[in-house]
Amino acid sequence: MNHAIILAGGVGRRMGGDIPKQYIPVKGVPLFVYSVRKFAADSRISTLVFVVSDEWRGFVADALSGEDIRQEVLYAPAGRSRQHSVWNGLEALNGRAGEEDLVFVHDSVRPLFPVSVIGDGIAACAEADMALPVISVKDATYRSADGKSLTAILPRSELFSGQSPECMRFGPFVRAHARFSDEEIAGIRGCSELAHRAGLRVSLIPGTEQNFKITTVEDLRALTLLV
Repeated sequence: MNHAIILAGGVGRRMGGDIPKQYIPVKGVPLFVYSVRKFAADSRISTLVFVVSDEWRGFVADALSGEDIRQEVLYAPAGRSRQHSVWNGLEALNGRAGEEDLVFVHDSVRPLFPVSVIGDGIAACAEADMALPVISVKDATYRSADGKSLTAILPRSELFSGQSPECMRFGPFVRAHARFSDEEIAGIRGCSELAHRAGLRVSLIPGTEQNFKITTVEDLRALTLLV
C-alpha cells in the first residue's frame, strides 16, 4: 500500500500575519487543500496523515469535511522541526504500513506538484529506498565561506534543487530515522538528506518549475494566477 504524510504544522513567519501560510485562502480554498485534492484523487494512495498543531486541527478537519476523500484520514502532532513532524507522521502509520509500503512526504505549501511525481516515485522505489523530485539549477552557482568573497564555483551540471513529495519505503526509512539523535534530527532539512546520511539509496525523479514552495507574499500572488 501507499500512504501520504502531508506536513501542515509550520508557522510560516516569513509570510507575516496571524494565520500560517498553509491555511491562507486562495480563491476561497485553504492553500493546503490543493495538495490534498491531488492525493485524494489518486486511488493508489490508501492513507492520508495530516501533521498539524493542536490549535489548527479543528480548522483542518472542517476544511477536509467538504472534500471528496476516500482514504483513511489520520492526524499526527506537529514537531519542533520539519523532520520531527515527519517522524510523528511515520509513527501514526505504525501498525498500518508494512515494511515495503511506500510513504510520500509532502510540504503542504507546494500546491502545484504534478501528479506524475506519484507514479514516478512508486516506480523509482522499486529499485531504490527513496525517490526525490528535483529540478536542474539554471544559474551559475557559487560558494562563499563568509558571504563576502567568492570561495568556489560549483559545477552547475551536478547541482539540483529538491522538491516534494519525497517517496520512501517505510521499513528502511523508519530504521534509518531511529539512528539519529533528537538534536541531529532537528538539523536535518529533508527526508532525502537523512536517507543519504544513513546510507540508503536515493533516486532522483523529475520535478517541475511549477512545483514551487509558497514562502513569500509574491509567491502567493503568483499562485493565484495558476489555480
